[in-house]
Amino acid sequence: MAASSGVEYFEIDVEASTEHFSRPSNADVVEEDEAELVWAAIERLPSMKRHNFAIVRRDSVSSPRGRRVGAVDSAPFEVVDIRKLDRRGRERVLQKALATNDQDNYNLLAGIKARFDRVGLEVPKVEVRFQGLNVSAKVHTGGRALPTLPNYALNAVEIFLTSLGILQPNKHTLTILDNVSGIVKPGRITLLLGPPGSGKSTLLLALAGKLDSKLKRSGNVTYNGCALDNFFVQRTSAYISQMDNHIGELTVRETLDFAARCQGASDNWAGLYV
Repeated sequence: MAASSGVEYFEIDVEASTEHFSRPSNADVVEEDEAELVWAAIERLPSMKRHNFAIVRRDSVSSPRGRRVGAVDSAPFEVVDIRKLDRRGRERVLQKALATNDQDNYNLLAGIKARFDRVGLEVPKVEVRFQGLNVSAKVHTGGRALPTLPNYALNAVEIFLTSLGILQPNKHTLTILDNVSGIVKPGRITLLLGPPGSGKSTLLLALAGKLDSKLKRSGNVTYNGCALDNFFVQRTSAYISQMDNHIGELTVRETLDFAARCQGASDNWAGLYV
C-alpha cells in the first residue's frame, strides 16, 4: 500500500510483484498516466468521500467489486469503496499484504546498495553518544503515591494551588538515571539489560528525544556530535514501546518469518545493513 502525497487515500497493488529497478515499458508509462488521472479525479471529490475510496490494480483473473475507471474492459485500475469490499476483495488484499514468503527484500536492498556504490556514496551512519546523563523526577512517597480516588482529588487540588503559587508540593526527588555514559555504534545490535524499574525505558526515551517534560534531565546526548536541540530527532531514530499490539491476522510462522526478514537471517544480508 502506498500513500499519495498530501492526501489520505491510498493505492492497493494486488498484482504479482515486479522486479525492482527495471526499466519501465510503454505499458507501465501508460498505466502510470492513467493512475495519475484517477488520482486527479479522486482529489476533486469532497474530503469526506475521498477518504473512503481506493484505487485497486486489476490482475488477469478477477477484481474486487467496484466501479470502473475507464470505459474499456482492459482498464488496469478501478476505484472501489473500501467500506464495501466483498469477502473476495478483502481476502486478496490480506493475502498480498501478508505474503511474506513471496517477498524478496534482498533484491531491493541489493539494488539500493548497487546504486550507492555506482555513484560512490556511502549509506549515512549515526553514532549516538551520551555522557553524564542524569534523569530525576519529583514524586510522592508512601500511601500518598497510591492510585486511589482521594489521592487523585488531592493531586488535582495540589496542581491547581501550585499553579497559583499558593502551595509548595511536598514531593521527594527520585533519581532514575545517575551519571550514565555510553556509545551506540552504527551497525551493531545493542542489548540493554536491567531489572524492572532500573530506568531502561527512561534511557531509551532520553536517547530518542521523547523524554517526558516533567522529568529533569542533565548531561549530553549527541548524534554524530550534534545535540538533540539542533535537529529533528524523530527523523533519525524511533522508540518502540514495550506495549506490543498483536496482529491477529498473522500466524506464528508468518510472524517469525516476517521478523527474520526484517532482521536478516542470512550472511548475504551482512553488507546491506548500516
